[in-house]
Amino acid sequence: MQYFVRTTDVRKESRGSVPLVKRLYPELACFTLSQAIEQAKRSVTASDETILLQADACSRNMNQVRTKYRCWIDERGAFNEIALA
Repeated sequence: MQYFVRTTDVRKESRGSVPLVKRLYPELACFTLSQAIEQAKRSVTASDETILLQADACSRNMNQVRTKYRCWIDERGAFNEIALA
């Protein structure tokens, strides 16, 4: 079993505006699920407030990936989190 953090930019483009340039984030490998969750929280809270980041703590077993935890910054700048089964 391998644990990792997947980070994505979830900003949406507005009609009539300049297209967004979204940054690609590499997966971060972790030894445990709790380490992956803490890294996801750090990635989101340490990011620039204008970039709406979402980070998922995931597990990989063979070719099957499962998201176990998700956190993100919403449009109001609030931190949100949810544990997923």
